[in-house]
This record gives sequence, C-alpha cells and structure tokens, in this order.
Amino acid sequence: MSQPTPSMSFDGMQVFLQKIADAVSDLRSALESNDMERLPAALDQTNVALDAINQYPGGAEKLKADINQFPEDQKYRLMSLLDEASVNHQINGDLIRLAMQRSAAMQSFIAQQAPSATYDSEGGVPGSVGGVLSRKV
Repeated sequence: MSQPTPSMSFDGMQVFLQKIADAVSDLRSALESNDMERLPAALDQTNVALDAINQYPGGAEKLKADINQFPEDQKYRLMSLLDEASVNHQINGDLIRLAMQRSAAMQSFIAQQAPSATYDSEGGVPGSVGGVLSRKV
C-alpha cells in the first residue's frame, strides 16, 4: 500500500480535517442558536476551511485519495472528520435556506401590518391622491 504524500502526515491530515470540521460545526451552532453576533466570524471561518479543501493539491478528490492511503484505523478516523464536516455543511445550507424563508415571511408579515397596506375607513387607499390607485384607471 502506498503512503500519503510526505508533506501530509497522519497528524497533519488530522489537524487539517479537524480545523475544517470545527469551522463548519461552529457555523452550524451559530445558525441553530440564531446567534447573529457570532455568525459573521463563523461564516468567515467556514469559507476559509472550504477554500482550504478546494486549494488542496488535486482538490477534494485527491484529499479523499490521500486519506485512503493511510492504514484502516487512521483512514476511518480521518474519513469520520470529513464526513462530519460534510453533514454539517449540508445542514448549514438547509438552516440558511430556512433563515431566508423566515426572514421573507417576517418582512411580508410586517408589510401587511403597515397602515399603507389597508384601505381607509372611506374605502380609499391611504397616501394616494383622491383615494385612487392610478389616474389611468
């Protein structure tokens, strides 16, 4: 069985993958707790971590190939970290989509509650001249 590239020992690979898993996990935690103060830093850390995978010589596929060159027990530990990061990354995408939907729903609700969203007591539209929506109608 061939060995991984000399520049990336098992310990080096484990530290590399642990940093990625931690960054993605921290973003998930910030999203789940709706911690808006922590969110920008967590997003930045996650972007740096994902860029590190993309900048890995040969990309994500080469990273997996290098992991597969380690002995079985080490490979299992490394793949567990990579899998954890992958699952959290997918969950983060879902949480971000939900947050965007929640935000859109709140904006819609707030807009519907505004006085300008209703008719006045005489059937006109508040803020319009003469109670008419359009002069062309």
